[in-house]
Amino acid sequence: MTQSAATTDPLFAGLNDKSITAIPATVEKQRYMTSVAPKAANPGRWVEQPRLPIPTGEHAVIECQGRIHVIAGYARHRVDGNFHQVFDSKTGTWSLKAPFPLPCNHVAGVSIGSKVYTFGGFIEQNRCPHSKCFSYDTATDQWAPIAALARPRGAISAIVLDGKIHLLGGRDVRSVEWHEIYDPATDKYTILGGMRGSTGTQPFVGQRDHMGVAVVDGKIHAIAGRMDSYDFNTSLNAVYDPKTDAWSFRAPLPTARSGVSAVYIGGKIVVFGGEATGKVFGTNEAYDPKSDTWEALTPMAIPRHGLHGATVAVIGNMVHVPGGGPVPGGQVQGAYHDAFTFD
Repeated sequence: MTQSAATTDPLFAGLNDKSITAIPATVEKQRYMTSVAPKAANPGRWVEQPRLPIPTGEHAVIECQGRIHVIAGYARHRVDGNFHQVFDSKTGTWSLKAPFPLPCNHVAGVSIGSKVYTFGGFIEQNRCPHSKCFSYDTATDQWAPIAALARPRGAISAIVLDGKIHLLGGRDVRSVEWHEIYDPATDKYTILGGMRGSTGTQPFVGQRDHMGVAVVDGKIHAIAGRMDSYDFNTSLNAVYDPKTDAWSFRAPLPTARSGVSAVYIGGKIVVFGGEATGKVFGTNEAYDPKSDTWEALTPMAIPRHGLHGATVAVIGNMVHVPGGGPVPGGQVQGAYHDAFTFD
């Protein structure tokens, strides 16, 4: 049920205040763009892309077979959006696909093959988690239920490793350290031990939500995030090794924040955006797993936060960042879409 993506929506929209149709000028005092890390030899650049049809925040972002799926979230003055916006990178156009079956926000999503998988979310604004999970078939434009979470939550970090989906952290009433694996082949979950250090003297990995995650050399990096609220952000860079079923720790993110986006590209983990009390981050930092060091990249042109699940969509050499909140919290949503590249 593909629909036209023509829209009269503004580029930015207020959640509760319908008079907001642009980023409030007051955000200039809240933007944080710098890093204490040394500047990279190649800091990369940002390239503006075609805008979303509908300004959206706290939504899932997933790349699937060269297309970008933006699912659910805050949109059109509601926190329980069911919009499913899809960007075709070949034509540079957006379309609206089959609506998400359960209107909500903070949904986690990833893709395997031709299917998109989603997990949990919040029914109300950043609260009231649900356990429903779904798969979307890109060939038929249809959603179908899959096995539900045993423990309802939203703001989960999700990533694919060896054909299975790892679900990390999130929040029910408070942030959790839960770690489980969903196997699409069996439609079943395996619950692992919590995100904890392998020895009693190591720092505590969780509880965390609003993290960035990336896979490097068969290991999962869980970076940044927060415990309960962005008053308590972290800079942790914790690494899960599935061979030992244990966590270890690497050099922390120089700029602590939550609501970040993260991706492994060009041999580095790139972490950008995010929020904290009274701040929205344009800061962009890259981690080199070989040297265990961080460096500063070109900041976001428009600082944003609130992309969930995979948190970005990589197509070719471009890291796409569609939508997101340009102010701390959820009071403004955006249709702005840009992409980061090292080229």
